[in-house]
Amino acid sequence: MPRQREWTDRDLSILHELYELREMTKGQIVTKHFSNGEKYGNKRLYIMKKEGLITSHVFGKRMAGQTVTAAYVRLTEAGMDLLIEHGLLDSKNYRARDLGLSIQQRQYITDANELYVQIPEVPFMDSRAIKRKYHLNRGNLTVGGFRTAEGDYMIYLLMPDARNQTLIKIITEIKKHPKLRGYLIYYKSRPIKDAFEGMSNKMGLVTGGIPVHLLPFDEIGITLTRQYILSTNAFLNLQKLLSQYGQLTRVKEGSNKYGFLYGIRRSDGLPTPYVIEVLIGDIMIYKRCLRNYNVDAYQREGRRVLLFCLETEVERYKQELSSAAHVDIVGISKESIERSFERGDS
Repeated sequence: MPRQREWTDRDLSILHELYELREMTKGQIVTKHFSNGEKYGNKRLYIMKKEGLITSHVFGKRMAGQTVTAAYVRLTEAGMDLLIEHGLLDSKNYRARDLGLSIQQRQYITDANELYVQIPEVPFMDSRAIKRKYHLNRGNLTVGGFRTAEGDYMIYLLMPDARNQTLIKIITEIKKHPKLRGYLIYYKSRPIKDAFEGMSNKMGLVTGGIPVHLLPFDEIGITLTRQYILSTNAFLNLQKLLSQYGQLTRVKEGSNKYGFLYGIRRSDGLPTPYVIEVLIGDIMIYKRCLRNYNVDAYQREGRRVLLFCLETEVERYKQELSSAAHVDIVGISKESIERSFERGDS
């Protein structure tokens, strides 16, 4: 085992992450640990590989109809020994070769690890950790989770070519709804998103109030997750984003029978509208609120509904809600979401 070098806390942190996460791309490691430069990060990883602590292999995967290659890094036995020597592992619960991934596992797990890299301030649980915590079997399809003060979020990924059997299995797992804060379901194509929603309706998905966030697996989906779901300032961030339409307020729990979370206070003296916010993709509250607050309920109460969605989704909701004249649909552009955090909002 190499002893002639001084290994830094950062080096050891990388090795421990590889033990926990099994594999990461070289780009993920450099992004997370080497803000001082990609060149230095690659050099440091080269030294760790030369000294036998890590190994890497180049693999390709299909993305947007193209094959994209990347270097995937994992731990060696020597790397595990170094972690034990520094007290970061008690013993070898796994052999280094057991940390390697199959082709299918690699696509799911390294994608989940991208969430870990891009949302570093929220504690992440890899698939093994969250399965242990909730006593799930190895065949469960969750790829990981996030831990917050309010509870855990379980993560699923929907590949563009996901089969109906996969969707059914995920929905069946969600329907068991252990005591979670919510589910984060990331889709890689619009058709698979529509297929998941359709299958959820067909199977009568009910979660007892636990949100199911259906989000694109891209930069905007990760931003929405980080700033409007997992952030401790999520409500304030949402208030700022929607401030031009009025002051977003919370609906007190138990004060309405329809299930709305928010209203928006206006300055024109008209009744405060209820708000359905589907920017963060909560398909459960969207269905629940509009089922409960139908046209008859609106005629009795007189409060309209503002539905906020991504600008690209406006036409879809207009078609779906063509008979719901009491719902006003407002599109929010991706650019306005991105700009709100470029200004330093948090």
